[in-house]
Amino acid sequence: MQFILSSARKDLTRWWQDKTVFLIWLGIPFLMGGMITTLMDGGDGAKPRGVLLIVDQDDSLLSGLMAGAYSSGELGDLITVEKTSLEAGTQRINAGEASGLLVIPKGFSNAFINEVPITLTLKTNPAQTILPGIIRDITEILLDVGFYAQQMFGPEIKQINDASGEPDSALVAAIAVNIQNRIEAIAPHLLPPAIDLEIVAPPPAEPRLPLALMFLPGIVMMAILFCTNSLAADFWVERRNGTLRRMLFAPGKLGQFIAGKALAAGVVVSAIAGITLLAGFVYHDVDWVKFAPSLIWVAISGVGIFAWFSVLQMAFATRTAANTLTSILLFPLLMAGGSFFPMAVMPDWIAAIGRLSPNGFVADRLSNALVATGAWSIDMNSWLILISMTFLGLAFCTWRLRSGFARA
Repeated sequence: MQFILSSARKDLTRWWQDKTVFLIWLGIPFLMGGMITTLMDGGDGAKPRGVLLIVDQDDSLLSGLMAGAYSSGELGDLITVEKTSLEAGTQRINAGEASGLLVIPKGFSNAFINEVPITLTLKTNPAQTILPGIIRDITEILLDVGFYAQQMFGPEIKQINDASGEPDSALVAAIAVNIQNRIEAIAPHLLPPAIDLEIVAPPPAEPRLPLALMFLPGIVMMAILFCTNSLAADFWVERRNGTLRRMLFAPGKLGQFIAGKALAAGVVVSAIAGITLLAGFVYHDVDWVKFAPSLIWVAISGVGIFAWFSVLQMAFATRTAANTLTSILLFPLLMAGGSFFPMAVMPDWIAAIGRLSPNGFVADRLSNALVATGAWSIDMNSWLILISMTFLGLAFCTWRLRSGFARA
């Protein structure tokens, strides 16, 4: 045990001499996480808001109702309606100061009541995409509603429009009776008969991370992949210094040497992952009872990934070839494992492939742990797979050193 600790201390001392690389490993998750969180949270959270300019040349009850419909209810949170003249409205829409300009021509009410065709002009801002589309859709809906209302209650609408001043109570009562009778006549065709339903509650939906928090597991694994890939290349430094060759002639020490290097890698991974998880837990207000299990899970996975990167490093005859291959392999792993896009938003077949990758497997379980109701929610089979992967990778490292890499 003393030799394992001495070997780990030796590696940590050597690695700490290059502090810049540690800052890079920490800077990667913080830079990516900050950018993604800013985008997902939408900055200050302000909703898009558009301005609709309305030129009401008819100035009637119906044209006023139509203009007011654009800012009623929840639409008022999206659209601000301003009445203006044709000249001023045209200048503002041409200058890009509004999302749309609607011109209601004179004679709109009479044309509506008498079923005479009339043209409403809607000009939208081509520099905007969402809000002009919303205004266009609302206009089409209002015209459709007006058409059907005219078909059903045309005579009543004409009576209200023709009434001079405030209509008397007799006229109001007669119109109300006519409308009620017409509704009762068409109700059997519009309203379905009563049906006895047995309401079955849907199964509870699986908890899902907020979109910004979905990126946290992948970002943590990104830092670990960069970190362990660099640490695995240290075997070439040990070979150049003759350390590996001396280990071959020290009975029983080679396995302890590998264990010490794995312990040192685990300390570095724990520090990188711990700081990254700490920032994520604080920012996203994750339950702190999940911090220790998450850190242990990620730390063990980091040792396992370090072991397998080490096997890849020792599989080639030159350091340049080994670094080239691991660098080429790194980015497909990051893509498939959810570091660039969370697996929850990927197509199912891509997400299934990603969960088979080492970092994707770890990130997927970590995502589930972050939304679980309690701590230590990762199932035992996943722990066994992770621990087995780690020990198998370390065993391959020992075998490769004995089979020729240390002798070169």
